[in-house]
Amino acid sequence: MIRSRLYYASIAVCGAVLGLTGLSSVVSGSTALVPVLLSIGGLGMIAGVVYDVFVSADPIETVPDDRVVWFTVAMAVVGVVAWIWYVVG
Repeated sequence: MIRSRLYYASIAVCGAVLGLTGLSSVVSGSTALVPVLLSIGGLGMIAGVVYDVFVSADPIETVPDDRVVWFTVAMAVVGVVAWIWYVVG
């Protein structure tokens, strides 16, 4: 149970980082292809997590191996640190 929560939360965090990065560029006036695709992809990741957790029959069945879960958690942490560095720097 904890493993599935970690997995889905880390995917949602990665989607939020991508979506916020893209949306901040779009809102600032830079409507290039990359920021638009980042925001669409990030929102799609969040929508996929919401679908898997609340709509699918058993979200625990779709959680991969432990190594993949911990890699996803680690990359979510790296993504948050990189996003903070992007915003501050």
